Amino acid sequence: MSNADWIYLKTTNRILKDGAWDTKETVRPKWADGTPAHTAKIFAVNNVYDLSKEFPIVTLRFTNWKAAIDEILWIWQLKSNNVNDLNSHIWDQWADENGSIGKAYGWQVKQKAIYKDGEFDQIDRVIWYLKNQPAFRSMVTELFVHKDLHEMGLYPCVHGMQFDVTDGKLNLFLNQRSNDTLAAGSWNVVQYSALVYMLAQVCNLKPGVLSHMIVNSHIYDRHIPFIVDITMSRAKLIKERVAKVSENDKKVLSDEELKTFNEFASMLQQDSSNFDEIINQAQTMEKQIAKYDLPSDNPDKISFKDCPIDFENYTKNIVETNEFKCADKIVEIIANNPSFEKILNFSSPKLILDGNVNDFYQFISPKEKDSSGKIIDNPKSSFKVEDYNYQQDGVKLQAKVPVAE
Repeated sequence: MSNADWIYLKTTNRILKDGAWDTKETVRPKWADGTPAHTAKIFAVNNVYDLSKEFPIVTLRFTNWKAAIDEILWIWQLKSNNVNDLNSHIWDQWADENGSIGKAYGWQVKQKAIYKDGEFDQIDRVIWYLKNQPAFRSMVTELFVHKDLHEMGLYPCVHGMQFDVTDGKLNLFLNQRSNDTLAAGSWNVVQYSALVYMLAQVCNLKPGVLSHMIVNSHIYDRHIPFIVDITMSRAKLIKERVAKVSENDKKVLSDEELKTFNEFASMLQQDSSNFDEIINQAQTMEKQIAKYDLPSDNPDKISFKDCPIDFENYTKNIVETNEFKCADKIVEIIANNPSFEKILNFSSPKLILDGNVNDFYQFISPKEKDSSGKIIDNPKSSFKVEDYNYQQDGVKLQAKVPVAE
């Protein structure tokens, strides 16, 4: 696991425990069957990642890091607003017949402004500052331009960046107005961490800190069972691994860390939580939810109106269980004791960039299209991720979740 996993679990647990539900409000998003897509949300989450220590990819469920980085290059390198230039289909539903998403994302990046030093677009101006005036306090970009919102396929979710250089390290403060925690909780972190890595490399800096501010961090109602499944499954795995830690394994810990770990292990040994019951219940609900999205002529299709789930009440009941309280405690303890990762036999991904690249525009997408238009891995890519195998920790590689539109 990575530190990003613990940050992710802390955020999802907060939403489950303290999230405000909008079930009494009229909401824009809808599920494929026309049902309103309600959420539980918390306000103003600020997650901080030390990029000098790890590349923060959530490993609790499969993260398509190649598509995520491909999109960030589409926006900031290609400066494109056309889905035909993108090697995935994540923006197709918001594109017009020509593939344009309007004056969004890449279109805003390439708009030029006149400065006393010359004419620059947004990303080129940042690079100029990083190379020439790294102490400057106005290295700011903004994609949420009010006068153009009516011509955007979708309002920008991640919209504002401010860069900072401290002691030769490149830091980024990232503003995001809204975040679908299950579907995109890792996606944006991967993207903008990669952007920091790239810009740091070509500007002769080191990766520093990513401070990610999310104003509305939410979980959609039909995503709740998936989150519960992830949380409880991981708590169960950790409890099993803690029980297998030998005295020899513990030798890497300091005296204070050893005391904390032994208390932690004793707590788990005495705990009688039955994670399986909640996991099985959540997985049964996942299968039921999947049937809402089946084609209308499929005999297995069910209607949400005929078979409703009270997700708000389900969530309130879950957080009152001993199992959830135990899982929450596990997250708190290991998040505060990263040294425990070593003895629990978890690993985390590492992003590797081509060290010969010295210009931002030389980086190559991890994905490309072949002659038939099929998306494939790009062997010439400047990116690779090492030291992680999703299957080793029982992660669902293809856990399909419904997407609200």
